[in-house]
Amino acid sequence: MKKIIIFSTILVVLSAACRKEADYFPYIGEDGHLAYSTYTEQFDYLWKVMSTGYVFWDVDTTDWDAMYERYLPEFQKLDQMCQWMGYVKTEELEDLYMKIVGGLCDHHLTFRVQNLYPAPDDVSNVVSITPYKLEIPTRDYYFESAGDENAGLQSFLQNIEYHYTVETHESCVSYVPELGLTVQYHYILFVLPDGRKVPYLWQSSAGIMPVMIQNGEGAQLLDHYFKAIVETPRSQLAGIILDNRCNRGGYQDDLDYLIGNYLNGRTEIMKTRYKEGPGRLEHSVWTPYYIEPNKKYHRDITAENIPYVILCDINSVSMGEIEPMTIKAVLPTSHTIGERTHGGTGPLQPTTSIDLNYGGPFGDGALNCGHYVYTSSFEAQIGGKVWEGIGHTPDEIVLRKDYDGAFKPQLDAAFQYIQAR
Repeated sequence: MKKIIIFSTILVVLSAACRKEADYFPYIGEDGHLAYSTYTEQFDYLWKVMSTGYVFWDVDTTDWDAMYERYLPEFQKLDQMCQWMGYVKTEELEDLYMKIVGGLCDHHLTFRVQNLYPAPDDVSNVVSITPYKLEIPTRDYYFESAGDENAGLQSFLQNIEYHYTVETHESCVSYVPELGLTVQYHYILFVLPDGRKVPYLWQSSAGIMPVMIQNGEGAQLLDHYFKAIVETPRSQLAGIILDNRCNRGGYQDDLDYLIGNYLNGRTEIMKTRYKEGPGRLEHSVWTPYYIEPNKKYHRDITAENIPYVILCDINSVSMGEIEPMTIKAVLPTSHTIGERTHGGTGPLQPTTSIDLNYGGPFGDGALNCGHYVYTSSFEAQIGGKVWEGIGHTPDEIVLRKDYDGAFKPQLDAAFQYIQAR
C-alpha cells in the first residue's frame, strides 16, 4: 500500500560550553512531557532532539555543533539573570533561538518554545520562529503584499472574463477534512483568438484525491477540467494550464491525476528517505516514488505534443511546488512559468500516522510539554537533488513585482508560450 504523505529533567549545572554526548538519544515523535526547569536544560534538550530528528543535516549548512558551543553560555547567563530578577524577557529568549534555528533550511519548520519564567509585562510567553519568514524576504523579487495573496488571485480569477475570452468558468469551495481546511477551485475553459481551447485549473491547496472521493461539487468541477483535456480534439486543443500560484500544498496523491493522466507506464517521479537512527546522517535508503497511469482521464500529451504549462510563484509551497518540479521532470511537453517557489519540499507525515522513525515533528501544539517543533518527516530528491530551502526555478521567469493587478502577466506568458508552439 502506498504511504500517504501530506508533500525537554534534573537541574544540571554546566560550568563550560562542553557538550556531554549521549551514546543514544531517543527521538520523541509525539508529546514529550519533560520537566526541564532551567533555560540551559531546555536548550540542551531541544538541541539534542534536533540533532537526532532533523532530516536535512546532509544538505543544511548550519554548523549545529558550533551553535551549541557558542550559545550554551548565553543560556547559562539567562539562568543567572533569572535567579537575580525572577524572569527573562521573552524577546531576549526569542533573539537567542532566532540566531540558532533561524538559518535552518527546512522551509516547513516552525519552532515554538515556552518562556519558562516570562516577565510580568510580556505580551506573550511563547517564542515562535519560522526560518522561511527570514529567508523569503531576502529574495530580490519579494515584495510586501498589500493583502492576502490567495484573496488577490481569487479576485483576479473571479473577474477573468474582463481579460480573456472564456467559454466555461466554474468555481467552488470544498472542505477537505484530511487537510483540515477548505480548498478553492477555478476551472476555466479559455478560447484563444484562433478558436482553439485551453483548459485551466487553479486550486488553493493540493486536495484532488480526497475531493474526488467526496464526489461533490468539487469532484464535478475537476471532472469537467479533466474531461475537457481528454475529449477536446487535438486540432482544437491548444494546450493545458495548471495554475499553482498561491498553492499551499497538501496531498501527493494529486500527482495521480496531474501526472498519471498523461503516462503510458509506471514512472518514478522522485525519491524520499527518512531518519532511521539517532545519528545526524542515519537516513534510510532512498525509496523511489512511482506514479501509475490513470486510465479514467488518460491522454498521451507527449505523443500529441500538447503543451502543458504550470504557473508557480513565491507562494507555491510544499506540494504546490513539488507538482511543477515533478511534472517538469517527467513530462517532456511541460513548461513552468513564474517565480522561484517557496522551498518547502520535504514531505510531512500526518500526526495520526506516526511511524517508528527518528524524524519529523515533536512536542505538542498546545505546548503542554513546553515546546513544539514542526519539521519535515522526509527528505525529497527530485531530479537527483534535494531542493529544500531553494525551491523550483521556472523555465521562464515572469515576476509579479507588485501586488495590485500583477497576476495577469504570468498568465499572459502562458498563453504566449502555448500559441507559439
